[in-house]
Amino acid sequence: MIVLTVVPPLVPNSWLLMTAGALSATGRLHLPAVLLVAVCSAVLGDLLIYGSARRFGGGLVRLLNRGPRRRLALEWAAARIERYGIPFMIAARFAPSGRTVGMSAAGLVRFPSRRMLCASGAAESVWVAYTVGLGYFGGAAAGEGPLGVLIGLAISGTVGALLATARWVMRRRGGAAASRVVTCGETLRADAALQAGPKAGARAD
Repeated sequence: MIVLTVVPPLVPNSWLLMTAGALSATGRLHLPAVLLVAVCSAVLGDLLIYGSARRFGGGLVRLLNRGPRRRLALEWAAARIERYGIPFMIAARFAPSGRTVGMSAAGLVRFPSRRMLCASGAAESVWVAYTVGLGYFGGAAAGEGPLGVLIGLAISGTVGALLATARWVMRRRGGAAASRVVTCGETLRADAALQAGPKAGARAD
């Protein structure tokens, strides 16, 4: 289940990993195995995104450029990957849709594959440890037994819901900011066209 939900980039998986952490705290799952499987699966997913963008960049760009927010996010990420490299790729993992956009941008700018794997390994290790740890310490605090499992799952679900809400708010704010940027750009282009119109007509006369 962890592999099937962590490898794909668009499947919500934080709640599952927190649940796995809660079950590990009560002895139902083996914690090192959970961490190892989750990290390897996440890195594999990153590699698939990166490889697809690097191999089929043109098609991916057309797919991501269907809306202004996606286009701006991809261009913004690509510029910062070229400038900051690995530190930015690690930080992007914790932003809404940062995994998909960051790895896609890395593939499009042909970021070196070895450095990409280093960034992915570091980012996914921190992310998995953080996410599984939330469920683990919640389950440990609840204690062992069926009641402890239920309380751990409840804590994991609550934290997962809060994280999902925070990401939704950040995504809405980011979308509003992107819309303002696009609107501003369209306004400037329109003003430039209006100013250039009379001048062009005068030159033609």
